[in-house]
Amino acid sequence: MNSALIERTYHIDGHHFYTRHRQGKKEATIIFEAGYGISGDTWANIARDIDPELGVFLYDRLGNGKSSESKEGRTLHDLANDLDTLLHQANIQPPFLIVAHSFGSLVSRLWASRRKEDVIGMVLLDPASEEQEQVILPLLSKEERTSYMAQFTAECTHEDFEQMLRTIKEEQTHYGMMPLLVISSGKSRLFHPAHEAWLRLHKRMLTLSSQSGWIQAQNSSHYIHHDEPHIVQLAIYDVWCAAKQPVSYYQTAN
Repeated sequence: MNSALIERTYHIDGHHFYTRHRQGKKEATIIFEAGYGISGDTWANIARDIDPELGVFLYDRLGNGKSSESKEGRTLHDLANDLDTLLHQANIQPPFLIVAHSFGSLVSRLWASRRKEDVIGMVLLDPASEEQEQVILPLLSKEERTSYMAQFTAECTHEDFEQMLRTIKEEQTHYGMMPLLVISSGKSRLFHPAHEAWLRLHKRMLTLSSQSGWIQAQNSSHYIHHDEPHIVQLAIYDVWCAAKQPVSYYQTAN
């Protein structure tokens, strides 16, 4: 359906970043933000089917895919600054529509808080929460906690991640009437109480915007864009349509 994505490598402070992007025919570009330790290739199928009227921007954060290795001590501001610089170097202009998964939601939320005038909508897929370690970890089994802690080897340490959670909690701003959709997984490896708590954290994110909605992808694992890509596609266009409406399109769930 779409034209081919252009591959480019950009250099920032001695590191190289691998990107793929294309210009759209309309004045909007979708920024795809992957989860922790995952390259931009995770969005390949979704991006391929995006209407050519819309631009697309995929990239590998440091420590992922074809980009340079990461290092300890990276902050959420560092990650948001990288995105700013990449968009500038690629000459990709606003407005932007954000689609973010898991850990990538932290990056997107901070970046959108800093550039609210340029972001017209957001779709968050099974997003990480600033409260997850206080709320979810106590509900996990010993084996689940061990598995959770073992994942912090690619982009940042667990200590770095804890600081990132504090940053988004302290610096998150309200998005006003910007359309926001939060999509939660329906299938989970977590025990029932932990998954229910996970869903409650997602519903709390609806307060970030005065025009927000929540969807549960019943047949999806954590990787909703792999298991039920049609739901993500519909969510993107739903947010795009909402952004073009002169009045409220959603009603925030309380």
